[in-house]
Amino acid sequence: MAQRFARFIKLYHILLQRSGGYTFIRENLLKLIGSIVVILVLFYAVDAYIIDIDSITAWLAKFLSTPGLLGLFFLSEITIGFITPEFLILWADETPHKIQTLGGLSALSYTAGIIAYFIGRYWSTRRLVREKFIKRYQGSLDQLKKFGALLIILAALTPLPYPIICQLCGLTRFPFKNFALLTLVRFLRFAIYGLVLYKLF
Repeated sequence: MAQRFARFIKLYHILLQRSGGYTFIRENLLKLIGSIVVILVLFYAVDAYIIDIDSITAWLAKFLSTPGLLGLFFLSEITIGFITPEFLILWADETPHKIQTLGGLSALSYTAGIIAYFIGRYWSTRRLVREKFIKRYQGSLDQLKKFGALLIILAALTPLPYPIICQLCGLTRFPFKNFALLTLVRFLRFAIYGLVLYKLF
């Protein structure tokens, strides 16, 4: 098993060298760092000059029941990501068992990503989508196939539209086993942002 993994890493390293993958990683790593900084600055500015972040999360908890809030978040995570996970991460900090709640949110987001993938698979069977979308954006979809693994990891970690990337992976029939494994990085996103946001707010 260890030898197979080492061989896979070696072959993937060669592939990244030849295909420009490392350039892709370097450019998007800077975007990752930049996006984290921007999110933290925005949250700090809102908290300091507009409205207390704790007040927003308390209002959300009061306005929506816990099942309602989680249901809305789940819907967001399988469609277009209209709710940023950071608000739910801060909401989790207000719950009695914030670590367990954060873990539950991570699992919910991961599951939603899997469902979004199969929504994309469904769309790939529709003739209209194949003729109007896939043919029109074939070049971009080829890039997705080429750097699919990297894009999945970036979408799981950054503010990139995670549900849409998951749907596109399904649309291009990116191997599901690889997708399901790579998307586990989503748990890391919640852990990192939770650690940072809990210390700041």
